Amino acid sequence: MLKHIDYVYEVYLNKSFSKAAEVLYISQPALSTAIRKIEDEIGLSIFDRSSNPVQLTPAGEFYIESIEKIMTIERELQANLNRLLDNSRGTINVGGASFFCVYLLPTLVQEFQSKYPNYTVNLVEANAEDLIKCLRSGIVDIIIDVEKRDPKIFDSVVWAEEQILLAVPTSYGLNKKLKKYRLTFDEVASGQYLDAKYEKVNLSEFQNENFLLLKKGNDMHQRSLKMCRNAGFSPKVSMHLDQLLTSYYIASNGKGIAFVRAGITRYLEATNKVFFYKINDENSNRNIMLYHKKKQPLSKVGMDFIRFLNNKKPVSI
Repeated sequence: MLKHIDYVYEVYLNKSFSKAAEVLYISQPALSTAIRKIEDEIGLSIFDRSSNPVQLTPAGEFYIESIEKIMTIERELQANLNRLLDNSRGTINVGGASFFCVYLLPTLVQEFQSKYPNYTVNLVEANAEDLIKCLRSGIVDIIIDVEKRDPKIFDSVVWAEEQILLAVPTSYGLNKKLKKYRLTFDEVASGQYLDAKYEKVNLSEFQNENFLLLKKGNDMHQRSLKMCRNAGFSPKVSMHLDQLLTSYYIASNGKGIAFVRAGITRYLEATNKVFFYKINDENSNRNIMLYHKKKQPLSKVGMDFIRFLNNKKPVSI
């Protein structure tokens, strides 16, 4: 019944026997015969051949749903076998967003491998949605993330705290009005801005400006909207973006106001093209978490890596 499920799946994907046959490098009659044998075996048609393009029958929909589950199990099996093989070799796979993989983790990984020369750390860069899929499937062992994850499925450690600031083009006229609140690049990069003498601004001061937001599904997107709502307005959004660094650079070019993590200033070239503002909202503080699966005990290299990171725990990023 499950023989040649790849044949069935290709027809489903291509909605055509001829296109699927080309992909599979077999003749269309051979493909049709193979699928007809499957249909004869289950006693029901999988495809409605009278429609153009080819459509699934109700039985076909159930069949495809079932083989997709099988394919998922096969992928997870292979990922877990690869993980076990990596563990035996002293290897760990760590996932994170581009900021962590490009700026934060490489130095830490280098220090970790200097301390443990027999260990290898692989970094996997992905967005928030793909990171959790990678962790669930076993492609990565640990992720560093700011999203809240299900505690029934994942164990977590608070690794650090970070501040969310506004990056506002220096060309904007309201910077003069808000002079007592504005921060320079150097004041943020040096950590001076954390001193209580630097006041926080109410977001309502920016309600008439255009904002650059990350796309829906990102924690920064949700926090940005929540902070604006708390200030009594809905932001005028000129662009939705995938990456925080992209929004920062667009703000630096004078095209809108961006919500950014303060820590980026430690890794980027100093600029006088933006001012930064501390935000008077509790949602401008968030935790950076380390996650791993509850039902998949970490290997020794994984435990050593988390222990190492906790010993290197920064007060704020």
